[in-house]
Amino acid sequence: MRAKNVVLVLALAACSNSETAGAEAARRRAAQEQAARGEAPATPAKRLATPVPSNTHVPCAQLIDPAAFQTGLGEKQALSVKDVTISERDATASCSLVRGGKRPSEAEQNAKLKNAGMLPGDELCNVSAFCWTIEDAERFRVRCKERKERDDESMGSYACVRTVAVGPADVKVYRFFDDDTHCIFQVRGGPSLVDNDLIQSCAKLARDTIGPAQIKVERAGSAG
Repeated sequence: MRAKNVVLVLALAACSNSETAGAEAARRRAAQEQAARGEAPATPAKRLATPVPSNTHVPCAQLIDPAAFQTGLGEKQALSVKDVTISERDATASCSLVRGGKRPSEAEQNAKLKNAGMLPGDELCNVSAFCWTIEDAERFRVRCKERKERDDESMGSYACVRTVAVGPADVKVYRFFDDDTHCIFQVRGGPSLVDNDLIQSCAKLARDTIGPAQIKVERAGSAG
């Protein structure tokens, strides 16, 4: 019986070796045929990763540098940052920059509203980052046209702009693909802000101050 088992094992091994040799021969023939046609050997498709893992949120304290925005916007009082990501469910982060200074009383607010202008505690602008998809600049331009929004180069780089009515004013909302992070950013003014130059300044600051370090998160299984 033992002799029969040995013969069976040897036969199976020979069969396995034959299959391996056949597969290797087939691989070599395919490579030779590709070379004869002048084709490069096939390489495995590169697996792409989104800038930030799906459903992972970036803290606003990490995304936004309020001091940089204060300087860039010419604000005298320090700005604070409010996390409003709950209002942008598809966003990796949605952060509002709030004017500094003591909030006036309701009576003072009503008096100042007659003269228009923004008050301490008002939302200056909101920056939302969308980093859960794989994007590129060309696809973003195509999608801008599909959304029937306007191409805009006034920032010194491409943005997709839509206009919304705020009272009698036409106010701009900027969306742009960021080459450094590969995220899409949306920048809008606060409810009281109708100054399109100031909104554009917010968009430029978001573009210039947010980079890979500001959206970095530890992926599952990565070393600490």
